Amino acid sequence: MRRSKHVLKMASVVPFAISDNSQYSIYSSPDGVLKLWEADNGVLKQEYTPSAHLSATCTCLSWGPKRNLETPGRKKRRKSGGAAVTEQYDLIAVGTTAGSILIYSIVKGDVKTIMEEGHADSVNDVCWHPESNYLFSCSCDRHIIQWDVISGKVKHKWKGDSGSVHSICLCAQNHLLSSGRSIKLWDLETYSVLKKFTGHATEVFRLLPVLSSPSELPDSPEGVYFLSAALNDRLVNVWQVNTSVKDKSSIASFSLPEDPVMLDLKKIQDEVVLAAVTRRGQVLVFNHTMNGKVKKPLKPKVTIQVASAGGTDSVPKPIQILASHFCQDQRMLVVHGNYLKPVFEKVELDMTKADVCLIREEPVLSSIKHQGDVSKVKTPAVSNEVTVLAPENTVASGPSLKEKRRRKPSVSDMNMDERLNAISINKPETSKEPPKADTLVRLLTQGLQSDDKNILKSVLGRPTSDAIITNTIKMLPVQAIIPLVKELTNCVSGPSEKGALYIKWLKTLLTVHTSYLITFPDMVDNLSALYQSMDARTRLVDRLSKLKGKLELMLSQIASQAQQGEEDISVDQRPLLMYQEESSDDDMAMDNLMTERSDTEDFDDLFLSDTEAATDQAQVNGTEEEEEEEEDMESD
Repeated sequence: MRRSKHVLKMASVVPFAISDNSQYSIYSSPDGVLKLWEADNGVLKQEYTPSAHLSATCTCLSWGPKRNLETPGRKKRRKSGGAAVTEQYDLIAVGTTAGSILIYSIVKGDVKTIMEEGHADSVNDVCWHPESNYLFSCSCDRHIIQWDVISGKVKHKWKGDSGSVHSICLCAQNHLLSSGRSIKLWDLETYSVLKKFTGHATEVFRLLPVLSSPSELPDSPEGVYFLSAALNDRLVNVWQVNTSVKDKSSIASFSLPEDPVMLDLKKIQDEVVLAAVTRRGQVLVFNHTMNGKVKKPLKPKVTIQVASAGGTDSVPKPIQILASHFCQDQRMLVVHGNYLKPVFEKVELDMTKADVCLIREEPVLSSIKHQGDVSKVKTPAVSNEVTVLAPENTVASGPSLKEKRRRKPSVSDMNMDERLNAISINKPETSKEPPKADTLVRLLTQGLQSDDKNILKSVLGRPTSDAIITNTIKMLPVQAIIPLVKELTNCVSGPSEKGALYIKWLKTLLTVHTSYLITFPDMVDNLSALYQSMDARTRLVDRLSKLKGKLELMLSQIASQAQQGEEDISVDQRPLLMYQEESSDDDMAMDNLMTERSDTEDFDDLFLSDTEAATDQAQVNGTEEEEEEEEDMESD
């Protein structure tokens, strides 16, 4: 059974680690103070403040294996009879921002060894060798160091990546896995790279080997499985070490609704059970049998969350889950509440129940409950008959002597602007309009969480400026992005008169949160219905556009013809101005002469026409006589 000993290293996650036997948990506060709790009863056992806790705070924690380590420079004294030594978890490696590593002993309650002069930057991860006195660490200075815990000195140091090395883990006796921009398999005898694994788009910050026992490492890394998680990635990939094959891709992946903050697993034969604590404070449990490649991402089998009971006047509130850890039996250790006073609880793990909700008391109320009704501020009781005097024998409740002697402001003390404002009749009117918000993120988040259609309709269905939509989408919580995509998809797919408003919201959402939506594995399925609806609606756009153009052309021709007809009817053919000149005697004589000439020409034309007609008749008669004579001659 494999259980995680490391804590996730991220800027927003505090160092918190649980021992393999689920007996202790250790936490480092932001000011560098180490706190050790007993997981069985939740009692704070130790609290240690390092000497340089303010200048070099803790970045990572790692529990050492069950064994006894001798302190450098000291020899253990034994009694003559010899005492029985029991194996227990004693040492904890603490990485700091200064690049040093502290070895803290919970038995002595003090730091045993300080390993310095190794890293030049912050330590990101620490890994113990379970069968030797070696400790491995990686840092932002791009190097990996192999330490000798007995002497506290560096045994070997080499460059692990071109950038920061975020995580390391041992997968065999002499083989180490490191992650930065890529995952590398190292041979610790030659300190050379045997194989590289690629598949994450961002930097890999967590590695977790799948081993049957945390205290036993195989001799060869061939066939060993390990898990990896990357920054802002909702997939936890599963890899298999096989140096003889050139394939560098993962064999399976676990799909999460958001990026994890802590991982833990156990192996039962060929089945792997993974527990991932998400940023929202839920525990997602996966199980998978390693028997080849899986194309689709695996979804969680069980979801565990903690919430308050609520009541008639209060609404149930979710309680943050800080960490989870598989116990040696079939139970799971769940740590919830806050880091000031965490609550440790062991829960029976039933893989047949998809959702498990634990109703517990809120941590804030539980801390206040012990104080009762005691108030920290007490008001002294003062009798009404007592008169309290201030200095110079003046009553404290009345006006002071300086206030009495203060001269009242006169007109001569006012400047010109104040005087004009004082005598002005038109006083400046103050705006009585209520303040307007530039974002609707609170109302939209409330509607998505409660699934209130009226609230969602009031936010998404009303005309809103582009600036308000952009600000709302930018400030939207990560856990509300996918529900908003589903809601907008349903609104756009269905019949609605406000489709343009929904499209504007959906366009802004896809533009702002592209990086998140790309890493979400089920985004293609969620947007398939929207794509089909848009494809069906845009299929006839070309034909409709051509028809619209033809109709507009016909209507324009009809309108132009009608307008031209109206212009022809409205035009008056009469002249706007007529000028008639008075005629003289010469002009009258000329007109008479022209009239007579025209009459003569008409008579001549008539005479000529009659003469031509008579000539034609004579010619016809002559022709007929000649024809009769020829007929007579032929008859003779």
